Amino acid sequence: MSKASKPATPTRRSVRVHHEVMVGISSEEGTFSGWGTNLSVGGVFVNSHHTPNIGTRVSVLLQLPGHSECKLKGRVAWAKASGPGVDEPGMGIEFLEVGEETLALVGRMVEKLSQDLTRAPA
Repeated sequence: MSKASKPATPTRRSVRVHHEVMVGISSEEGTFSGWGTNLSVGGVFVNSHHTPNIGTRVSVLLQLPGHSECKLKGRVAWAKASGPGVDEPGMGIEFLEVGEETLALVGRMVEKLSQDLTRAPA
C-alpha cells in the first residue's frame, strides 16, 4: 500500500488574469466588497478579511472596466483566513449558473485584460 504524497489539486479549466477588479459579494452572512485579483470565466479570487463559510452561496457583482456591472451567482469554493504568514487573505468564488451573454462578456474581459498586461511597458 503506497502513501499519497499530497492531496490532488484542482485543475484550472480556464484562462485567468491577474488584474484588480472591484467585486461586491452578498450572502446570508452580509454584504461586503473587495478587490478581485484573479479573474476567469469560472470564478474570481476576492481579497478580503471577511470570508463566508466554504460552500456558502453568494451573489457576485463584478465591476468590469468599461462595462456596466456584471451580476453572477456563485459559491465560496475555498478561503484563506487572515493571520500570520498570510499575505493575501480572501476567498475563491466559483461562478454558478452563468448565462451565455455573461460568460461571453467575462471571457472577452479576461482576454482583453490579458492582452493589455502583456503589452504594458516594463
